[in-house]
Amino acid sequence: MTKGRFFCSASAIAALFALGASGQAHAQAQANPTEIGEVVVTGSFIRGTPEDAALPVDVISQADLEKQGSPSTLELIKTLSVSSGVLGDTNQFDTRAQGSEGSGSINLRGLGAARTLVLLNGRRMPLNPFAAGVVDTNIIPQAAIGRVEILKDGAAATYGSDAIGGVVNFITRSKFDGLDVGGSYTLIDGSKGNWDTSAVWGKSFENGEILISGGWQHRSELKTTDRSWALRPFAENAEGGWSGGTSTTSLFPILQSPTTGRWSLAGGPSVDVGCAAIGNLAVPGGCRFQFTAFDNLIEKEDRYQVFASANFDLNENHRFHTELLWAKTDVPVWKTSPSYLTLQTPTATTSPIVGNIDLPAAVPGQGWFVPATNPGLVAYRTANPTALPGAATGVYMAGVLYRPLSGGGNNIFPGSDGSSVGLRSYEAYRVSGGFSGETGFMGIGYDVALTYGQEVARRTGYDTVASRLQLAMRGYGSLAGDAGGGCTAAETNNFTTGAGNAALGCLWFNPFSNAVAGAAITGAANPGFNPTVANNPDLIRWLFPQVATKQTTRLVVFDAVLNGKTGIELAGGDVAWAAGVQARRDTFDSQYSPFTNIGENPCIDTPVNGSTNCAVRNGPLVFLGTGEEQELERLVYAGFGELAVPITDSLQLQFAIRYEDYERVGSTTNYKATARFQATDWLALRGSIGTTFRGPTLTNLTNSSGTALSFIAGSFRAIDTFGNPDLDPETANTYSAGLVFDVGNLKATLDYWRFDFKDPIVVEPSGSIVNTMFPGGSTARCGTAEFAQLQQRFTFQGACSTANISRVRVQVVNGPKIKTSGIDLLANYDFGEVAGGDVRMGVSATYTLEYKINAFQVAGVQVEAAYDAAGFLNYQLSATSLPEWKGSAFLEYERENHNLRFTLNYIDSYTDQRTAPFTANNIVTGAPVTKGKTIKSTLIAELDYRVELPWDTTVTASIDNLFDRDPSFARLDLNYDPFTGNAMGRTFKVAVRKRF
Repeated sequence: MTKGRFFCSASAIAALFALGASGQAHAQAQANPTEIGEVVVTGSFIRGTPEDAALPVDVISQADLEKQGSPSTLELIKTLSVSSGVLGDTNQFDTRAQGSEGSGSINLRGLGAARTLVLLNGRRMPLNPFAAGVVDTNIIPQAAIGRVEILKDGAAATYGSDAIGGVVNFITRSKFDGLDVGGSYTLIDGSKGNWDTSAVWGKSFENGEILISGGWQHRSELKTTDRSWALRPFAENAEGGWSGGTSTTSLFPILQSPTTGRWSLAGGPSVDVGCAAIGNLAVPGGCRFQFTAFDNLIEKEDRYQVFASANFDLNENHRFHTELLWAKTDVPVWKTSPSYLTLQTPTATTSPIVGNIDLPAAVPGQGWFVPATNPGLVAYRTANPTALPGAATGVYMAGVLYRPLSGGGNNIFPGSDGSSVGLRSYEAYRVSGGFSGETGFMGIGYDVALTYGQEVARRTGYDTVASRLQLAMRGYGSLAGDAGGGCTAAETNNFTTGAGNAALGCLWFNPFSNAVAGAAITGAANPGFNPTVANNPDLIRWLFPQVATKQTTRLVVFDAVLNGKTGIELAGGDVAWAAGVQARRDTFDSQYSPFTNIGENPCIDTPVNGSTNCAVRNGPLVFLGTGEEQELERLVYAGFGELAVPITDSLQLQFAIRYEDYERVGSTTNYKATARFQATDWLALRGSIGTTFRGPTLTNLTNSSGTALSFIAGSFRAIDTFGNPDLDPETANTYSAGLVFDVGNLKATLDYWRFDFKDPIVVEPSGSIVNTMFPGGSTARCGTAEFAQLQQRFTFQGACSTANISRVRVQVVNGPKIKTSGIDLLANYDFGEVAGGDVRMGVSATYTLEYKINAFQVAGVQVEAAYDAAGFLNYQLSATSLPEWKGSAFLEYERENHNLRFTLNYIDSYTDQRTAPFTANNIVTGAPVTKGKTIKSTLIAELDYRVELPWDTTVTASIDNLFDRDPSFARLDLNYDPFTGNAMGRTFKVAVRKRF
């Protein structure tokens, strides 16, 4: 392997620029030439391809990151100007992020994280089991990383599927000798802070090297109650976590005819008078519950990573490499609402009123029955004698706006402040080994490797069993752990106190406010609390069992690449080539606990009668759906080739082509051509044209479904997303053109990029489906022939209307065409010596010119007109949040062993595209709703100081969000946009690193 010197130009200028947590750290490396070994730059398999080739590659070194306070992988990704809509912080209220708390992603160009290929040392990583097609960036061995290379161009012609929007290659350290130990602490207001510690040991031998690293990162819990902006009054933001579904819902008094036995209304509805007393909010026409008060902005996380690698020279021409990764992320206490809405309601098996009640058309026909003998109802009527007609022999509650527990919290989880809890856990293994060297035949080199990786993801939560809830309201409740399924009528008649006959395991569930001691969040006592009718925690545990999911992805990849020279020499040098094959085996399997396993509990009543015969197979839970246990696998084969053609010293061309065959999907051939022309000593031109693609994931191709939640008509409803066996791969034509400047102390690049997608793999937009079926809330399209198929996508509790929506069915499809383009700007200026030190400054910015999506049709109906997503929030749409401008600038001063950097990170303002909620007046104030239509721009300052002390010790002190700016207000559940904003506020970080 030869050594040489290179001077940064072309993509090396870009490469050493948009870096670090602020996107510029690498720029300072451009000021001086750097001696490096021969490398294979991300984007090409041709050995010796220089970093100043035509490809737009950004390079982030370990030293660059250290000068910016050693940001975590998530912090780095969120502030890159080229990345938008990043998953990583708690965002359980968006269907594009739910269930993936604790994992991370990178989303180049805002195209979607599944369109960015993430590599470790040039090899593929296993996928996140809970995020289809996405690599969990939190399993990257942070302490071992020596540099990160980001290819901002379609690269399927080189790397295959998933590289449709670009490649991020995390490359571990090499030639490292000694022991490097470090740690840091970040002070966060309202939190116990974040910690990390790491150790890296390396040893070089005459014929090889070994590297071992370990790291631990801890994030402390940050509650919504720790940030005043995260919980806003209903009058300020009705969308700020306020649900119309509460435990103090509307009560419809009913009575049973003594002659026919049928039930009917005994008067108009009323709202439980204890609405406000248990922490809810009484508003005109009903009650509201702020569920976000029970959530976290940042969950407690513990992350562990161990990495080891070894390289050995077998002889002069052959080398062996192996590496091993183990990583684990634990989110032990994920917090959420005390209980979910009852979007599934009981059948005639457990409720005497189902199919036996006469209700007006305006009143939902499905709901919960509370008999007059329920002790809670008896106590409620005694305390409030005029609340319900005396003749009423029971109470009916509409299911779609009822939840068993709300402002009073859930008391079965000690220390949770009334929240329901769950966990998230991710554990990954990866081993890779291979041989590289020269064959001895015409100087041909080879690189052969076999890689195995897997990630196991677990999550738990709690939901109400519908049939059990109805039985308990009628006095047939059981203790937790009682497999009997309920009490007999004779046992129920033995009821003597509000606590039930515990000896017989017989309990009543009291759905009224008099069962609740007070508001869980504020601690205010409920004056109407009646301890004799309080609910037994063991009954709650029986109603509200834990549900669990375990999903595993596995990946086996065989890579074989040959490279060499053709023997053809042009004016610019030798024509070089690379060719290879790849075989991949993907597997996915899923396991579910009994209540979410459709094979065990397909029906609402299966837990109480064992029946598996039902028309609607959504399982027994009121909100969460079921899943089908699966074992899926497929093979992918590929062959590819590259050619580097140096026409002259000033003009270099490069070509790539790849054929890939997807089992059960089909095959595709993609090409790419790039060029770089050095027009003058100070100006170079570069560009590329090609095609790229992405194949459907294994879960995309199945008929099974997953359940998410979406805010519809004042409360969350279930969104059931089904796979599609008929999916085709998505394809795109890609184009780029750029200028590279090197004028004195100024180095800069300006690149235009464009992606034209065909058949993009997307999920049908649930929000648009609802808005199309019910424009302005109207029911005029219900029952019409034109919208009949679209109406079938809904499950209603009663008549066709937004108020009665319980579930919406959507599917993964090949969606409408997408066209997106933009400009990247990178600039760096070196002032030279100023005041005894070196001063540098730089700018990194991405401007998205357009993100146009053609009209979207579902069930033969246009649900979305064509629109441009650039500059919009894109809530409940296929695109994520996409500000037009994102960038950063820095000013750095370095003198001897001191380095001081000031950084400004900028996110442009963008618009909430929704018509509602900006068309109606606030129901509390009566004032028009305008605030939040524009999500204001943010400018966050960061200050980092690094000093090299004696004894090979480095200390770094950082202040992030120097002026303590709150995230920009958005009319979303948490009052900000977690895809772009930062909830932590001003933080102080100290990091120490010691080298031995």
